[in-house]
Amino acid sequence: MMTKSYVLSALCAVSAILPSAAQFLAESSVPLEQQEILEKLKELHLGGDHEHIMPSDQRIASLQQELSTIYAALPKNSRGALRMSTARYLLHRLFVQRHGWHFKGLAPEGDTWDSISPSHVLDDRAPKAIAALFREKNDISLADLAALAALLENMVHSEADVRLAAVFNALDFPLAAQLSLNESTAVLETYMASFVMGSDARELHKNAVSSRATMLQKLEEVVEQYPTWPNTQAFLQMIREEVTPETVNFSFPALSAVVAEAGERYGRWQSHECSELKHQLLQHEEHPNTGRVRLSDFYAMALHGGHWQFSESVAYLRQLGALDESDPEALRVIVPNYILGPSNCIASSGYFAVCCIDECDAKLQSLETTLGKSKAPPAAILSALNATIGRALERKLREVAEHHGGEVPLHGRLFAQWLHHLYPQECPFPHMSGTINPLHPDLFEEEVGQSVGASQEEMMQHLEAAKWRKAANFEEGLCSNMWTMEEELVDPLSSHADTAPEHRATRGALRGLALAMAVGSLAVTLGKLMMTLRPEWKSSTPKVYSV
Repeated sequence: MMTKSYVLSALCAVSAILPSAAQFLAESSVPLEQQEILEKLKELHLGGDHEHIMPSDQRIASLQQELSTIYAALPKNSRGALRMSTARYLLHRLFVQRHGWHFKGLAPEGDTWDSISPSHVLDDRAPKAIAALFREKNDISLADLAALAALLENMVHSEADVRLAAVFNALDFPLAAQLSLNESTAVLETYMASFVMGSDARELHKNAVSSRATMLQKLEEVVEQYPTWPNTQAFLQMIREEVTPETVNFSFPALSAVVAEAGERYGRWQSHECSELKHQLLQHEEHPNTGRVRLSDFYAMALHGGHWQFSESVAYLRQLGALDESDPEALRVIVPNYILGPSNCIASSGYFAVCCIDECDAKLQSLETTLGKSKAPPAAILSALNATIGRALERKLREVAEHHGGEVPLHGRLFAQWLHHLYPQECPFPHMSGTINPLHPDLFEEEVGQSVGASQEEMMQHLEAAKWRKAANFEEGLCSNMWTMEEELVDPLSSHADTAPEHRATRGALRGLALAMAVGSLAVTLGKLMMTLRPEWKSSTPKVYSV
């Protein structure tokens, strides 16, 4: 009886260890370079309309290279992989910097990064088999993340082909037609007009009759509503010459390649318009290097300077997160928050809006490249910046480090707030999630029920109330009194448990060795016990089974 009890105890011990073994294998032994998603994608045979969204190995490799530097510096879990909230953050940064795309479902829009998974953008868009591969993931490797990014880009190209086919139909060109240079120009400009003016490609595809009228109407409206349309026409001609040099007759596939290239480069090309807006605002900066314009000066530019675009209401600016209300008697517009807001997005598709490039990202990426990790002590950050930092700002950085036990996480609200004070003209102020809700002007008016623009009377009231400029009343080295010690990390779980890769590898190896020794010892013990219970097993002849 005692022997049986001992055997039972041993079996319980083994069963207690086995879950740890499974967890150990899942977290430490699976090489991330060989994740199953990329392989399963290659195994899928979608056929039909979906076959062309499958990314090529070349595109995946290119994106993997582009993602690698930031990926290396982001917080990871015990497997060395990104949690899905961090993957969403990285994909958002990638598309904004690469194309100026604010992808719907990736941009935070005033919420936390873990509010939805990046796989959400595949829902109702990609084949179910593809969406399921990513929806089941809790974390993701660099290779699989590059595959997801390539899929999203290809889905955008697929939508562009839907829009292009609608243009062919609107202009009475068969899809198999070979078009002349002038005809191809008409197709490209009609296409771009519908894109810039925000026509939904799916709606154009559903109803051929109404889409024809919509397309032609947008082409007429864009000339009036889009002052830089002639520049866009020149941009299209440049892309066509690069993609289809010396071409005489233009097929649908040839023009598809042109609009795909134009779509990927348009966001960065048009960013000069964002730079011009920023320049106009900074000419009225209240105090040097604060990135803030008094609301009265902002409205004066609209009323007296001919800059009609600077007329958003206080309610809308507040919703954007572009209003500094630290001094209720002197409201100010925060320049980078305003520039990066949806009111300055100039084109949209079913997947994304084309918005201004985030200039702060280059500052952060430079630090990520130099430091190569997700957190660092203040001295290392200051050394990497290689710039003169005011005492007040140095003290704030140390406060952030103390808040986190000695090191500063690079991917959280507090460090983003610190960067805003260091680079107030480039880096937006990071609001706590749930306190703002940046909406496109049309959505704001629909959901809030208020006009986006301030009335002339409202603007005049602000001008009359601000008769003189106030002296700066914030600490030297800061750009405002907007500073709070509220933190929100891109990935709080990984950031608290983040360990250097070499330490994880050593710890994993020791855990594996200990586990193997424990299981081996118990196996020997169990073997001896079984032989004691059944002596006949010692001399029995092994049986051979036919299969």
